[in-house]
Amino acid sequence: MNAFDFPPEFWTRDIATNGTTLHVRAGGTGPAVVLLHGYGETGDMWAPMAVNLARDHTVVVPDLRGMGLSSKPAGGFDKKMQAADVAGVLDQLRIDCVDLVTHDIGNMVGYAFAAQYPDRVTRFVPIDAPLPGVGPWEEILKNPLLWHFRFGGPDMERLVAGRERIYLDRFWNEFSATRMLSTTSNSWPRASCPCPCWRSGARNHLER
Repeated sequence: MNAFDFPPEFWTRDIATNGTTLHVRAGGTGPAVVLLHGYGETGDMWAPMAVNLARDHTVVVPDLRGMGLSSKPAGGFDKKMQAADVAGVLDQLRIDCVDLVTHDIGNMVGYAFAAQYPDRVTRFVPIDAPLPGVGPWEEILKNPLLWHFRFGGPDMERLVAGRERIYLDRFWNEFSATRMLSTTSNSWPRASCPCPCWRSGARNHLER
């Protein structure tokens, strides 16, 4: 089993929700935890943590709308809509309340989920990225190391078209905890593996 493989007892399903379809992996038994990936990633990034959490949790790992193997609607979407997608998946699985563990832009989806469905969230563990509007957000945007935060829109798409691997390699190579996993050819278009300290840290938060 390589770093991106989920345990064999996990199932994989495409679930219709909120006018789209999300690719979802799930397994384990116990209180439910939802793992939401970040930018340039898919739910595959959570495989090492899922192995750990599935010992005593029901682990639900979707690819967010527009990413990975989930549908990519042409009309656009926002984090509030992606949060509603996740709620629809949980409805299909008959799961009422969850712990949320989120990374990067998954933090923003998780925040939107918690704001819209506060009674469905028991714990929220955001990892490794700020939330827009919270804290010194405008100062964060001015950091030259984070130029990509404002690199968007149709001109960006034209510049990157046909060069997606070059663009995304920067994030995987510079920000990945395990660079050798993120740069191999078979990792495309999967995702970099989360840092081991995240795996232990998230479990510690969930056990409090």
